[in-house]
Amino acid sequence: MFWLPLGGGFVKLLGLCCGKKMGNSELLLREALMAAEKVPGIEVEMVRLLDLSIEPCSGCIACLVDMVRGGAGHCVQHDDDFPFIEDKFYDCDALIVSSPVYILTPTGYLRQLCDRFGPSHDAAFAEQTRIMNGGKSKYDDRIFKPRVGGFIAVGGAPLANWVPMGLPLMHLLTFPMNVQIVDQTQVLRAGNPGQVLFRDEAMQRAATLGRNVAEAMHKPAGTAQWMGDEPGTCPVCHCGLLVVGKTAAVECAICGIQGTLKENDGRVEVNFSPEEQQKSRLVMEGKRIHFHEIQEVTGEYFATKDQLPARIEKYRTHNLKIASPAKGKSPANYKRSDRT
Repeated sequence: MFWLPLGGGFVKLLGLCCGKKMGNSELLLREALMAAEKVPGIEVEMVRLLDLSIEPCSGCIACLVDMVRGGAGHCVQHDDDFPFIEDKFYDCDALIVSSPVYILTPTGYLRQLCDRFGPSHDAAFAEQTRIMNGGKSKYDDRIFKPRVGGFIAVGGAPLANWVPMGLPLMHLLTFPMNVQIVDQTQVLRAGNPGQVLFRDEAMQRAATLGRNVAEAMHKPAGTAQWMGDEPGTCPVCHCGLLVVGKTAAVECAICGIQGTLKENDGRVEVNFSPEEQQKSRLVMEGKRIHFHEIQEVTGEYFATKDQLPARIEKYRTHNLKIASPAKGKSPANYKRSDRT
């Protein structure tokens, strides 16, 4: 399978801006998309996440239940813009996400979108529930489309230790649909409006990222290579977040795979075996493993579900005071004393 349609035409690159209009993250994203647009056969488009109304996930799991029954897995919430961004994701062949980092992580807007995509847009869940239904499913086949992508994280601080989870947590949006990230860049010292435009090297790096993603779109599916500046600690997600215990065994916080840590001439090295890398949650096999883990947990639940009403009763009958805003009262009408 090739990215460029055999009959000619264009493949679609979607830019998702998670910051404010013409802010630093959007300016970097625009630079990346302008560079990508110069690669033959690439059609670009941008969506501002702040232009959309996305309600939080309620955790009702109706989408997953529908998938298990052979349905399309649509969210039961219909009164927001999620169907719009969902269709944009399905339709694109590649994705570049750009987000400011306010407090260590990407914006809450992005995190809210991640929750709505979640398991209901996991390619392995779609695959396995289709198998459960004898190969029949109403799920959108575009979920299985191979895609590549890139990340841009923007922080105002001069030191990287204030943006440690900016790039890693962007994977929460892309890994369910198996988007292969081929490049990423982190920009510092850009906390004020338009400040990044005085950082020529940062703008040039964004353009390089755009070209890298666009060129990867022309490669046969699954053959694109990592093109970032640094390979990272983990060879799968190229991030450096590790879960460290009391032994030499460590875990990639993004991929969930086990590695062995050792020191070599003052440098810390982590070895992830090929077998472990194939179990990363960023690849299909890792997601299949998780699907069966969820099946096991669900089985445990249904084995004890009849006991639930009795166990939950004391919480239903507990007279707990729950505070909520007064109906019809605008937040602007609250005085500080009202909130203390």
